Amino acid sequence: MPDYDVLIPLGVLILVGTCVIVVICLIIYWTNQLIRVQNAIASANRHTICPACHRFVKLQFYQCDQCGEILDLTPTEHEIDFKTCPCGRKMPKLPGHGRNECVAICSHADCRSLLGRDAGEYPETVIPIIGGPSTGKTAFLTAWTVYAQIRLSYEQKATAEFPFPSGKEYAKHCMTLFSKGLEPQKTSNRTPDALGMDITFKNKKRNTRLYLYDPAGEVFDYNPNSLQGFRYYDFMDGAVFLIDPFSIPLLRKKYDQQLQIFEKESSFQVFSNRTGDYSEKFIRGLYAHDLAKDEYHYASCAVVITKADAFDLDSIIGDQAAKRRIADNPRIIYEDALHDICFEQLHEWGIGHVLKQLQLHFKELRCFSVSAFGHMPKSGVPFAPQRIEMPVLWLMQQKQRRRK
Repeated sequence: MPDYDVLIPLGVLILVGTCVIVVICLIIYWTNQLIRVQNAIASANRHTICPACHRFVKLQFYQCDQCGEILDLTPTEHEIDFKTCPCGRKMPKLPGHGRNECVAICSHADCRSLLGRDAGEYPETVIPIIGGPSTGKTAFLTAWTVYAQIRLSYEQKATAEFPFPSGKEYAKHCMTLFSKGLEPQKTSNRTPDALGMDITFKNKKRNTRLYLYDPAGEVFDYNPNSLQGFRYYDFMDGAVFLIDPFSIPLLRKKYDQQLQIFEKESSFQVFSNRTGDYSEKFIRGLYAHDLAKDEYHYASCAVVITKADAFDLDSIIGDQAAKRRIADNPRIIYEDALHDICFEQLHEWGIGHVLKQLQLHFKELRCFSVSAFGHMPKSGVPFAPQRIEMPVLWLMQQKQRRRK
């Protein structure tokens, strides 16, 4: 006969033990599930900058590749890895599962612009191009876009891709203009969308999503309070400040006859206002965004003298001048020689106060001279940009950790 006095307690003990084990397993499961959800949310909780509304964007909404439906792909307790679109397509919620390959959408309801694929995968580098009308901002941006497509790969061992449809069209347009020797039309938009490009280096250590802004020079002629609308100032990692050499009174007087002839025969234009006025307005814009407190800013500034191919300027501030400086001092590298020459000449030409003002408000300052066309504008002669990459690449190298 079974010994019920022993079996009953043993059965109860086994039942209790089984329940305890089940409870422990459930606790472990739900704890792991909670940790998994938290890790998934942390992994997916990435941000980027919208090139259209110029605001910080949480990567939350994505467009279905199959039907175009906009879905919230934030991981939840019930849907961690995937979300099924009404069309039946499974949309990944985690970057490691392919979410970065989906087209992101700006999370701001009043914008909803396309952010492209790989949004948030690279650190962003935001660089506005600053200067008055006819200083060559649009020519500079166009020339850099051409350089990025043709020479970046073999000179810098990097590739440039355009994540936004508008950027792809713009890049094609730039190639057409430069191959035919046609000048780009000046910018009229006071608050333009960014030209975005993903720069991928072979060593992958300096990869970045580069945002370049080309606001119309006339914007600085308005009330400085209007600069508060430049939301991208809040994320600025560096600035390109352009100086038209012929806006400098000494040079304008020296080349006056040549300029008058050339302006009549071509579309060549000269910035007529004082460079110092625009540097002051630019600095006021920094203060409007609380970026110049204590006369210091975490970004760097590339001061770029444009139109360096004109007349005999190459022998004064261009390639010829830099090579002469190196011949006199073989230990100096090309970039340093060019900076020293441009810095010295700007002081000699009476623009030293502009450099001093910018130095007070930026972490680093470096001077360059460039030619966006490679020669004076002549219809039908293909353009060949000179040193156009140097300011942009230098600013990318100088990028600091962005303020919170």
